[in-house]
Amino acid sequence: MDFLRTIEPAPVNTEPTLALPKSRSNTSLSSSTSTDNSPTLCEQGRDFSSTDHDATVLSHSREICFQDLTPSELSISESLGGRSLATIECLRVNRCRMDSRTFARLVDDLCSGDLSCLHTVDVSQNQLCGVDAGAALAKLLSHAKAVKFLSLGWNKLSLADLRPIAEATWSSIVTCLDLRANPLTAPYKRPSRKIHKHCPTNETNDDRWIGLLVGRMPELTHVQLAQVEIGDRLLILLLHSLAHSSTNIQYIGLEWLGLGNRLSALRVIMGNLAALSRTLHLNLSANYLGDSGVEVIAVSGAKLSSISLACNFITERGTGMLAKWLPTSGLGSLDLSDNYFGDQGVVSLLTTHSGNVAAKTPSSYYTQLTALGLTSCCLSDTSLRLITDALACQWAPLESLRILRNSRMSPSSKLLL
Repeated sequence: MDFLRTIEPAPVNTEPTLALPKSRSNTSLSSSTSTDNSPTLCEQGRDFSSTDHDATVLSHSREICFQDLTPSELSISESLGGRSLATIECLRVNRCRMDSRTFARLVDDLCSGDLSCLHTVDVSQNQLCGVDAGAALAKLLSHAKAVKFLSLGWNKLSLADLRPIAEATWSSIVTCLDLRANPLTAPYKRPSRKIHKHCPTNETNDDRWIGLLVGRMPELTHVQLAQVEIGDRLLILLLHSLAHSSTNIQYIGLEWLGLGNRLSALRVIMGNLAALSRTLHLNLSANYLGDSGVEVIAVSGAKLSSISLACNFITERGTGMLAKWLPTSGLGSLDLSDNYFGDQGVVSLLTTHSGNVAAKTPSSYYTQLTALGLTSCCLSDTSLRLITDALACQWAPLESLRILRNSRMSPSSKLLL
């Protein structure tokens, strides 16, 4: 056939090759003492010990990384190994059972030098909690003014522990904040055992200090709140501050918050988002929303760039509600994976409504979806044919369709697309 061509075997190289030493065989980049910056082969027969190799890698690394160590093993001076703090760009301390006192000690050591290049701080999966942790964070952010990525997930932090940041007089340029799996509603505890009559908690003056906390991070674009323990009132206040105080917010992750059982809070949240003049990405995966939760979203009138509703027990009734909302939602991406609504759910999703069809011009699309996720939705070949026909009728300018793990769908049917 004309579209087939014979592939000739490549010529065999008979010239002798120079083998890399064993200690360098798995290294993608190596240092060179020559004036040429390209990687060079080492002299044959020369052997490098693992200690020399580790020292070479460390000398060029711009990261301080502690993982799976004990708190007593955490030492900034030893981890530097002769490097200057001014060259460090990333700090990672993970799974070290680090408490607030140890973290404060590390911050003191870090702040003794120049941190002008530090842009990432990842202290997730530790035991940070209390006002000492918040004070240490505030000190670190005030000294390292270039930090953009702050990961605090899987600790024991409450929002009240971050009060020192809210009370600061400076603003940071943090763009990504990760608070996943923290007990954000836990009360603020003072270091002393004495019970104070007016001991503040996160239930007092929430409106004031939460707004100040968000205001100290005016460049925020991404906020991760998955799996946090947070009450309805505090969640509403926090999201209201994020949506209205931060003009750059682009993504909010609210996975695994059980919002299907907190529909009143979801209704207020979606109402606040509907009042925004800009669109954002909202992740509501694994919230047990069901069709009732989808109805709250659909009637809110919110305009979003994308929304993830994966793993929410949505049926064909819910996809029918989404079909009414899609033309006015502004959605560019919709993820409905792991909802098991079957072919009937796709039929409901593709259903057009007379009011929207009348407003559609012949050259326009019914929706603006460019990405659709239908992985593990119990679909068959029928759904794929329906989607193909809908695209031919300008249902959406779809560019990405994820239909993996649909066992009822034959591999050959995907050729329809």
